[in-house]
Amino acid sequence: MKEQIYQALATIHDPRTDKGMQAAPVHDRVNLSLDRAIRVALKWARNGYWASVYNQRTAECLVDYSPKGESR
Repeated sequence: MKEQIYQALATIHDPRTDKGMQAAPVHDRVNLSLDRAIRVALKWARNGYWASVYNQRTAECLVDYSPKGESR
């Protein structure tokens, strides 16, 4: 069984610089498998959001995507 310890998060600002930061994320899903979290984040990125995938145990950002779905 795959661990479901990943979080997908979508914002309207760049999470690396906080440029254009708003108070809360637009979308937030927790307790996902890594594969599912990546798919959800990519979907949100393709819809125009900054999207990131985090390990909930370590708070490490594993991958983030620009609003066009490009990995950074």
